Amino acid sequence: MAKKGGSTVRKREVLPAFYKTPKKRYVFATNVKPGPYPKWLSYDPVTLLRDVLGYARTAWEVKKGLKMGMLIVNNKTVKDHQFPIGLFDVINIKGTEIYYRLVPSNGKELYPIQIDKQEKDLKIIRVVKKVKVKSGKVQYVGHDSSSYVLDDESIKIGDSLLVNLAENKVIDVFKLEKGNMGLVYRGRRVGILGKIDNIVPSTFSRVSTVRLIKGDEAVTVIKDYVVVVGKEKPAIKLGVEQ
Repeated sequence: MAKKGGSTVRKREVLPAFYKTPKKRYVFATNVKPGPYPKWLSYDPVTLLRDVLGYARTAWEVKKGLKMGMLIVNNKTVKDHQFPIGLFDVINIKGTEIYYRLVPSNGKELYPIQIDKQEKDLKIIRVVKKVKVKSGKVQYVGHDSSSYVLDDESIKIGDSLLVNLAENKVIDVFKLEKGNMGLVYRGRRVGILGKIDNIVPSTFSRVSTVRLIKGDEAVTVIKDYVVVVGKEKPAIKLGVEQ
């Protein structure tokens, strides 16, 4: 009989570099299903809870906890051990007052930092697509595959939305423009936070770039590797220095 569905495991030797998982001790690790994030920029719940946060010792313990509804991501219960968890997601273990956010920091694309309870409903979403719908409004799609229909047509791809997860509502917009705060979430400069100083448009032979100012240092990165996280200062806790 033909096999149906994707593999539930993947070899550890091809895991993303930010995975805190011993790659030579065992052969396989949990695979992530297609979802809001690509597999190269997301954690599976087993690796996150066992190897990164240390809430379990084995995959069996993680799966048992998931079935009991112990993992909450962005105020929603996650029971699938292959569900992808990615950039700026807020994580909580049911019954505790401890909250984590995955951010680019310490040279890693995804690094968990502990945040205050007051921030558990806040998330920054980078706009990756916009479509005008029949009602005349505009639908904006974020980096996590979420979508919001707004009256504002001035928001562009690359701008960011500050969202209240509890109300599923956009409460602020951060433009990709000079003077706002930018955070590098991909590439060799991952984790650098600075003020946007200049945006160079793309040409036939060159991609668009952004120059960030961090203290006395100027850093130039690819435009698609930058997410706007605030105006004068970051709107959420990021765990990185400006």
